[in-house]
Amino acid sequence: MRKFLLPPLLILLLVACADTTSVVSVSDQASRISPTVRSDITSDVTVTAATAHVLPAAYATVMGEVNNIWPHTGAHMRYQQVFLGSELDIEKVDGLCLRHDELFGGRQSAVHLTVKLGPTQMDNTNLSTVFDDNYSAPPTEVFSGDITIPATTGAGTINSFDFCIDFTTSYSHPAGSNLIVEFVNSSATAVSHPKDACQVGAVGCTTRRVMAFNAAAATATQADNSGLIMSFFTADPEVKVDCMEDRWVEYGFSNQGQCIRFVETEKDSRRY
Repeated sequence: MRKFLLPPLLILLLVACADTTSVVSVSDQASRISPTVRSDITSDVTVTAATAHVLPAAYATVMGEVNNIWPHTGAHMRYQQVFLGSELDIEKVDGLCLRHDELFGGRQSAVHLTVKLGPTQMDNTNLSTVFDDNYSAPPTEVFSGDITIPATTGAGTINSFDFCIDFTTSYSHPAGSNLIVEFVNSSATAVSHPKDACQVGAVGCTTRRVMAFNAAAATATQADNSGLIMSFFTADPEVKVDCMEDRWVEYGFSNQGQCIRFVETEKDSRRY
């Protein structure tokens, strides 16, 4: 079966009832090449080109089984989603992107988001409904402000991470911890703009989300083992191959040698 989008009136009824399923389906997707460089991404947000790490990792080469409007276009809500640290290959995160759906899009939407990242010892089997208790150390607020989600018309692919948030503060992730991504959406109204997500029960869907339809909530009212597909990126090269084939330009270096020197010594010769 293909993904399908619920009628707008039914979506509004689901939101009013705090139902967590905005879209239901099963999708048969073919494997494709995983993105490594964000040079093909178009977004309303200006982001530094970087190496992308798609989580859950099983969805780097396939689209998710479902799509969802939460939390990026859900009004007045607090939302956490956990990812396995073993699937995150970077220690410094400078931004994240959401992937637009292959069948359904949405109009351009202005939203107000606060985004936090933090470590946790919880995972997709035991993430609790008490938001603050899920963190194993204080989270980092990486972004807060108004942001625009660009209009889409469907036709997304595994490379279509079209809505990106360039962090104003980098997040350093401690080794051995899982990752919590928290959104607080304080927008006045919700809109229908689904993004690619994985479905409860899917083998590769190693994530869990908890949410409340109150931006100031301390405790989640809904939880399930599904969630958005997210791509995390760092503004720094990690290995020498990141500097090859003119990719050093995307990291802001003047030449390939500067980029390789950074990888080897962490001495940053870029001029910002």
